[in-house]
Amino acid sequence: MTASLQLAHFGLRTTDLDRAVAWYRNALGAEVRFRNDIAAFMSFDDEHHRFVLWDDGETVDRPAEAKGVDHIGFSCGRPSGLADHYCRLKAIGIDPDLAVNHHFTTSLYYHDPDGNEVELTCDNYPSKAACNDFMRTVAMAEAMQPPLFGTEFDPEQLAAMRRSGESEAAMARIGL
Repeated sequence: MTASLQLAHFGLRTTDLDRAVAWYRNALGAEVRFRNDIAAFMSFDDEHHRFVLWDDGETVDRPAEAKGVDHIGFSCGRPSGLADHYCRLKAIGIDPDLAVNHHFTTSLYYHDPDGNEVELTCDNYPSKAACNDFMRTVAMAEAMQPPLFGTEFDPEQLAAMRRSGESEAAMARIGL
């Protein structure tokens, strides 16, 4: 039997390796596991590298609407974790460009120095099974309407809810 696959890592081209490494170190708490003149292999957990950044001197801008990867998402567990990450990043001058409650998840969208969209997300249900169950409902179909595929919210409100001790369930309903 073939072993199941898991996402191991991704690679991003950059035009300024030092700036990109600093951003991912600050935004994701990632550490450099290996670096040379053109590449940095980084991780935020026990995997040897979750992503590699490289600048080979040949990277050029691409149109915003070009096909390819739209965004890269990182899970931070529950709504309280998302609020904590928001506060930590805001304190170091990294603000989200968009905050959306997708009903089954809540997400904050940031842009790295090269314009790549990075999503920090949390599940709004207490288990993966409950999230999967919601995805098969009419409510999911109704929620997944462009352009936001959910409801925009103010992340400052999420932070205030966290500070005041609101429940995970209450924070999961933000903006809905």
